[in-house]
Amino acid sequence: MIELAGVLVVCAVLGALVDRAWLGDPARDGFERLGRAWMLGFGVAACLGMALDLVGLGVTATTFGVAGAVFALAVGAAARGKSWARVVAPDEPAVRSTGERVAIVVLALIAFASLAVVIRSGWVRPTFQFDAVTRWMFKAKALAVHGSLLGDVSYDPLFAFTHQRYPPLVSHVAALPAIFSGNFDDRITSAIFPWFAVAATLVVYGAVARRVGVLSGVFAAAWIATLPLVGYLAFPPPGAGAFSAMADIPLALFVTGAVLAASDALDGRRDRAHLEAGLLLGFALLTKNEGLPLAVGMGLGVLVLARGARLRRVAGIVGLGAGVYLALWGLVSLGFPALDEHYPDRLNVDAVQEGLDRIPLVAAAIGHELIDVRGWNVTWIAVLILLAVGWRRGATRGLSLVPIVVCVQIAAYSLAYVVTSWTSPAAELNTAGGDPLSYLLTLTLGRLMLHVAFVSIACAVIVAPLRWPSPHDPPGV
Repeated sequence: MIELAGVLVVCAVLGALVDRAWLGDPARDGFERLGRAWMLGFGVAACLGMALDLVGLGVTATTFGVAGAVFALAVGAAARGKSWARVVAPDEPAVRSTGERVAIVVLALIAFASLAVVIRSGWVRPTFQFDAVTRWMFKAKALAVHGSLLGDVSYDPLFAFTHQRYPPLVSHVAALPAIFSGNFDDRITSAIFPWFAVAATLVVYGAVARRVGVLSGVFAAAWIATLPLVGYLAFPPPGAGAFSAMADIPLALFVTGAVLAASDALDGRRDRAHLEAGLLLGFALLTKNEGLPLAVGMGLGVLVLARGARLRRVAGIVGLGAGVYLALWGLVSLGFPALDEHYPDRLNVDAVQEGLDRIPLVAAAIGHELIDVRGWNVTWIAVLILLAVGWRRGATRGLSLVPIVVCVQIAAYSLAYVVTSWTSPAAELNTAGGDPLSYLLTLTLGRLMLHVAFVSIACAVIVAPLRWPSPHDPPGV
């Protein structure tokens, strides 16, 4: 428990220093500031670990401690003298009614209670998901024991089941409690994962509250915190829960932060939002391969939506993200075996033509996911309704980036389903000689949709914000 708390404190300090020194601390209040600190800190801590591994020093309590201290001192010097700014939504009332205050408190308690359940589940439940055990936790243990991922675990074909080319950001974060304590405990290692969901909830709260007010921000936070796929749905189909030591919610956190930062940049809300978007894009690329379509979607969206100097802005955001990824993992991982689910080899005309008859199956599965109450409540239905109702009045150039990114992300996943050659003994058993894709869709589609769920909710609530009725409102408001 102490080592877990220590990791959370270290990551929060690193992230807060980066936010204050480099990004201008555009937080609305302490809650958003804490969420942003963890979001940035998780990424920075992992990058420090990957850099140590890359230069051959290994990740130990000593090397990480020295690197973290040097980084904190350097960034802290740049942050010296900068004050914590408080940002208020333009139309936020100076005095709230009693009803609005009660609504805010109730929604906040709902979010807090749901996240508390997730945190407790992550603490008491051992790692149980196959992907979590064989990939993220396996690599976290390799880091804790050997201090490196550049040994047999990445080069020996016997370890192909770990997806050796998969980027390891979450494994570097999860390994820190064991590295600090010198003792690998599966429960403590997996207990770090729910805090990515906490960070995402706080980040979305702040981003929405800064634009349209606290009531909408707390509503969006409660919405995210109570999603079945986040809060309590443990087993497929269709999802894994925030406490399951999977990398999907960490990716959703960085996708959400990157797109909202790019949205702020396009709307001219913050001077350094482009820098933040590029940095978080790099973290997303280092989290899962599914971060690659995000770079395409953000680059395409900024190119279409930005005024003037479009290519420079695209190059800045995508270039920074790609540079972080390539420097810390992309280039070195090219030397690892690609024996399991190597999709680039399947991206050819023959594979696409061979899989064209899968398109109806994939489309039907996505449609079913959008109306799946068990996995999502009515999230996607509500998002589509709110966007339809509020788009013309509440949408901005920056917010238009969200549907572009979401559509590109889902299209990329659909293409992967079309060309995949995936199969397994379980798939053969469940499909009885049919296409194993139907079983793969059942296992994975919910988690893939989760990558873009948080930012979709934030966008929907911003364009159709909650407004507590006032007796001074004119008729019809």
